[in-house]
Amino acid sequence: MLIRPFKHLTIGRKKLKQKTITITIIITSLALLGVTVTQLFWVSDAVSLRNEQFNKDVSLGLNKIVNQLLTLQNDSLLLQKFKTSDTSGFTNHIKFIHTLQPQLIDTVIKSEFKRFSPNHKFYYGIYEKKTGEFLLGNYSGYKDKIIRSKHNISISCIFQPETYRLGVYFPNQTAFVFQKMKVNLILSAFFMLVIIGCFWFVIVYLLRQKKISEIKADFVNNMTHEFKTPISTISVASEMLLKEHVVNDKENVNKYARVIFDENTRLKDQVEKVLQVATLEKGNYKLKLEAFHVHEVLKEIVGNFEVTLDPQNGKIFSRFNAAQDKIMADRQHFSNVLINILDNARKYSKDAPEITISTRSNRKGITISVEDKGIGMSRENQTNIFRNFYRIHTGNIHNVKGFGIGLYYVKTIVDAHNGNIRVSSEPGKGTRFDIFFPFVKYSNIN
Repeated sequence: MLIRPFKHLTIGRKKLKQKTITITIIITSLALLGVTVTQLFWVSDAVSLRNEQFNKDVSLGLNKIVNQLLTLQNDSLLLQKFKTSDTSGFTNHIKFIHTLQPQLIDTVIKSEFKRFSPNHKFYYGIYEKKTGEFLLGNYSGYKDKIIRSKHNISISCIFQPETYRLGVYFPNQTAFVFQKMKVNLILSAFFMLVIIGCFWFVIVYLLRQKKISEIKADFVNNMTHEFKTPISTISVASEMLLKEHVVNDKENVNKYARVIFDENTRLKDQVEKVLQVATLEKGNYKLKLEAFHVHEVLKEIVGNFEVTLDPQNGKIFSRFNAAQDKIMADRQHFSNVLINILDNARKYSKDAPEITISTRSNRKGITISVEDKGIGMSRENQTNIFRNFYRIHTGNIHNVKGFGIGLYYVKTIVDAHNGNIRVSSEPGKGTRFDIFFPFVKYSNIN
């Protein structure tokens, strides 16, 4: 009577644990999202500050350029050089700027802006503000952009009283700003990716561990059930043997002794399965290789298996088509592999089991196929069935017992023989296992 409340308590704790994990994942995801958004805002602000600093540097540079032009303009030697008898309305200032070599002003501007970047492209021009007419500069194809550029300065101090401006346009300003921040941006992106990657790894690992925990809990429950039944039977039979009227009845003594013996054997087999898996996980088992004919072993296995099918009115069909069936393998483990596969085919059949075992061979080895018309399985189950302790939920079929270690054992043994196993299945239409054993004896098999 205490089992039911305990079961409800276990389920309640399980749901609470799942809810806690879900809430933790959601909160952590939101926190990571917040950190990412904050980091993006910081990067955006940093880019804006860099742009502002760039604009200030350009503005300061333009002022320095104008000052240098004023210095050139007030140079008496240059003014003497630019004097002319032509008085057709041009002032000395305009004659100065017209006479000034474009290479010189280009050198002045480049020398001022070279600290930004040696290869940083820019276009400039001196133009009349009202008409948009350019006097000189490097402005081919960029007149409109130079006029609209925020980087311009009045040079009316040179063209008194005319309204002329010096404008500069940087086509790659954004790229230049990002280039200056390249190291910071790369490091920021790298660390964010590391954080996101670690977070993803932790979440995947947590969910995997949660699944493993559930599988192991299911294994413990199944093991408890499998052990409880023979122990209870042995206990009842032993109790009956202690009764006086039974002790004096030789037939009853033999009956209860047989029950104890059978249940004890069953219990021993269950323990052996658990110990067997522990041995497989440690990897300290050895294969005892010997040469034998597969068809001979299969006929023996099929003959014994037919007995287990009789109570269910099941049938097993043999189609041994392999031209060559002699292999080098561990005969005992080989038999256990096939028995496990056949037993699964029997257990996961709703009605009378109908199983077909067949063989085929090629120059590399022999393939043994076991096909049933049972309940089948989903793609997800096909991916997980070879994992330790994994059991397929069978819905309304309650007679499927076991620890979830049979197919794990099968996969381990087949791999140890350098073979392979494949499964193909469809829910409601049955399952097919193809097990391949090579003919060649590989050196890494002990």
